[in-house]
Amino acid sequence: MGSATALQILFGLPLWAGALITILDSLLFLFIHYFGIRKLEAFFAFLIAVMGTCFFANLFSAKPDVGDLVYGTLVPTIPAGALPAALGVIGAVIMPHNIFLHSSLVLTRKINMKDKNQVRDACIYNNIESAFSLLISFSISAAVIATFAVYV
Repeated sequence: MGSATALQILFGLPLWAGALITILDSLLFLFIHYFGIRKLEAFFAFLIAVMGTCFFANLFSAKPDVGDLVYGTLVPTIPAGALPAALGVIGAVIMPHNIFLHSSLVLTRKINMKDKNQVRDACIYNNIESAFSLLISFSISAAVIATFAVYV
């Protein structure tokens, strides 16, 4: 329902059409997953790269003040009247599903669960992968917030 509602708000599509598109893209993900988890990961990496490129291009065209960006990153403040927008941004930026997704991805790796060294290595690589993905998520979210701040 969330995707259908978003498609209605963004493009004016009826809810049934948004639900149908959401069903079809879910089936596409399952179809790609049929060919292997690496193919699905590559597909998501491609989608995230496109999304990041678009958001950063938008950020660079908005030309925010870099000094204000650094100051706002180090000393977070909420300007008067911006509390509803700040709460909405927090809701959009906090992504606990990322941690759950990446912790489940480690289970797809073919390792000998009885070998402590392999389990330890898998956990180390999972932590690196999760940290890297959260850094990318943070960067994209920061680009969205900074662009939003320029136009508000």
